[in-house]
Amino acid sequence: MAMRLQNLNLVWLAKAVAVTNAGTVTSDSFDSLGFREVAIIIQSTTADAATNKPSVCKVQHSDTTDSTNFGDITALVGGGTGGFTIPNMPTSTTTAPYALLSVNMKGKKRYLRVLVSPLTSQTFNIVAIGDRPEQSPITTTTQNVAVFAAG
Repeated sequence: MAMRLQNLNLVWLAKAVAVTNAGTVTSDSFDSLGFREVAIIIQSTTADAATNKPSVCKVQHSDTTDSTNFGDITALVGGGTGGFTIPNMPTSTTTAPYALLSVNMKGKKRYLRVLVSPLTSQTFNIVAIGDRPEQSPITTTTQNVAVFAAG
């Protein structure tokens, strides 16, 4: 019996991207073709004050990777109508991610990206994990890894 973890595809969308206050981290795009769900994890360094939460935190989708074609996914726009409340940033070191955004790909476009604009200088890591694929990945290429081992 195959383990469910063999069906995941993990992609770094932003790795240790430093941004100054009022700047914006625009992640690389994630190709969600064949996935029914995508989990997006946002992790950052601490803020100098808890109230320095991002002014922008959202997921966008597009049929192409052209940056001018991306549009917001309403439910995944922090602070937007129909979206979610942007939480305060941590002010002390934590191993917990800042945000976990779950995207049900039904009715969504193929490519996803994340935008985050902090109110203070911070460094961000953003990871996307494709789950519930239409076809299970069976090679390191389709899983986007150099090696896969299970035991």
